[in-house]
Amino acid sequence: MKLSELSINALTPFVTGDGGQSPYLSGPELIKFFNSFGTNDEYLQKQGGLPNAWSRNQYAYETLKKVNGTIEFKSLIEALTDSRKVDKPDEVAIQLRDIIKHDGYQLNKNELGIYKVVGEGAENPILIEAHFQQIKSQIQESIQSAKFSIWAAVAWFTDKDLANELRVKHLEGINVRVIVNDDETTKKHGLPFDQRGIEYTKVSPNSPWGKKLMHNKFCVIDLNKVIHGSYNWTSNAQYNNESITIVENRDIAEDFARQFIQLKNQKGT
Repeated sequence: MKLSELSINALTPFVTGDGGQSPYLSGPELIKFFNSFGTNDEYLQKQGGLPNAWSRNQYAYETLKKVNGTIEFKSLIEALTDSRKVDKPDEVAIQLRDIIKHDGYQLNKNELGIYKVVGEGAENPILIEAHFQQIKSQIQESIQSAKFSIWAAVAWFTDKDLANELRVKHLEGINVRVIVNDDETTKKHGLPFDQRGIEYTKVSPNSPWGKKLMHNKFCVIDLNKVIHGSYNWTSNAQYNNESITIVENRDIAEDFARQFIQLKNQKGT
């Protein structure tokens, strides 16, 4: 997704919060916002604060031009309507829609109430990595990268190292949810997530043939990344021949998030 300079200029106050509807962002907050979408800037108090000693408006404008057309740019635009950040996302969306329409894009609300940019060239790219070695460390790194949410649905979860990673993110304010299979393995070896403040659900959905095994092994991070494969999050899994795939794509992540919600709402016996 790429916008004209006129559109970039019109978007700038929505990032800085000088446009009325968006929250005001200080210099350090602007740095943090843009670093979430691929930049790597620092706020240096004793050296002018923002890079090149720019004003907040100039920094936002120049950085929008920098990330314009990158993989992360579409997500940045959508973040401007995120209800977790904006009090009146519908009003902001109306104004943003009027800006980006000149570049051939639309901003529509999906069935989850989330605004998505659509138009030629706006589709989310799909980044896929397959891993057969050091799987546990790959999962740990993905958990550590989470900024907003971690939803894990795994048949069996007994790995204390991975559990500790989730605990750390929970204490940082990240929304952490865990679903496991409700069976003897969980009863004997499962971990007490609920005693650590983490949302914890055990499911064994009913079916016409009796209880169904919840055999999923997937994790949704920030509604943008999915880890899935044969690897159970158990102490012994790292010694098996296993595989995982890490997919970065908003649409696919939302598909898995819907499945997570369905599992959470299913009842056991």
